[in-house]
Amino acid sequence: MMNYDEISSIFQPDKRIVIKEADTLAELKKLPSDMFKLAVSSPPYNIGKEYEKQVGLQNYLDWQREVITELYRVVSDNGSIAWQVGNYVEGGEVFPLDMYFYPIFKSLGMQLRNRIVWHFDHGLHASKRFSGRYEVLLWFTKTEKYTFNLDPVRVPSKYPGEKTLQR
Repeated sequence: MMNYDEISSIFQPDKRIVIKEADTLAELKKLPSDMFKLAVSSPPYNIGKEYEKQVGLQNYLDWQREVITELYRVVSDNGSIAWQVGNYVEGGEVFPLDMYFYPIFKSLGMQLRNRIVWHFDHGLHASKRFSGRYEVLLWFTKTEKYTFNLDPVRVPSKYPGEKTLQR
């Protein structure tokens, strides 16, 4: 059961959960280095929603590179970053953002552990292409020695007795 007293809107090392609505980059710069085991982010997709200002794709990627670099700084050596993104669409062309972000994470030396595709049944309808009903979660680790607790999220095997892939 969630203890809501554990949630804080101000960073405090003794709090398990901090949720704050603010400028991400400015707040990240205030945090100590190598402190967190997990950072989860779903940045704006630069599509002009009411909470974001749409900019050119390269400007957007440069801004997000700064955010990712700060996330890398605050994540501990045995930590991970989970980065959830969708697609940027301009002039009817789809730009899959996870493909643009992958090289940014790799340039920091991070290792991709999973590329998870989340499919959903809602969203905007497209008329000149299939509607985008998915987003991608990239799970990167900072080093080879990362924390991963499979059992709490394990899904029962569809084919019991099948051997585990050891990669």
